[in-house]
Amino acid sequence: MKLLVKILTLAVLTTPAFASDSSDDIIAEINLARTAPQQYAQILASRTAGYRGIEGEGVVRDAIHFLEKQRPLAPLTVCEGMRSSALTHVLDVGSRGGRGHVGSNGSQPSDRMDRFGKWTGRWGENIDYGQRDARATVIRLIVDDGVRSRGHRKNIFSSDFRVAGSATGFNASFGSMCVIDFAAGFVEAPGRVATRGAASASQL
Repeated sequence: MKLLVKILTLAVLTTPAFASDSSDDIIAEINLARTAPQQYAQILASRTAGYRGIEGEGVVRDAIHFLEKQRPLAPLTVCEGMRSSALTHVLDVGSRGGRGHVGSNGSQPSDRMDRFGKWTGRWGENIDYGQRDARATVIRLIVDDGVRSRGHRKNIFSSDFRVAGSATGFNASFGSMCVIDFAAGFVEAPGRVATRGAASASQL
């Protein structure tokens, strides 16, 4: 599976830094976009007025048009194991100011998910850097400026994905980062939970 990384600094979307872990807010924002895409088109338009970006102002029009035509989808269910998977990557990559989907020990997203349960069907991962709140993060991933495949947008609106987990935190190079893991299904492994400040390099 092709892995996609989002590394942009869009001033028009910048707001104050994450006040705390916003993992629940991220999934709630994605679910608003999935279940009410026409409403979200209006939200996106209001938050990106005047934005031109890498691809020019047409990239916002493309995102709005997509949302206006998108059929509503079922909301994603939050999985604690997938939240732990996302958090281990935030703690690993963020502390050293890294980026990308590969962990310091060579792990892929599917490997990290397997540490906390068993994913089924398809899986995907979105990563965003330097953004400051849940809405701005999700809007930027939907606009997907500079990503020709619109892979982040496709993950958010994939009907194949039914469960997800997200984590936000510090990144030494970009200030903040957000990891979102998606899957068709996930079976939790009892007792396997990642917590902030408790993960060692051997656990990541």
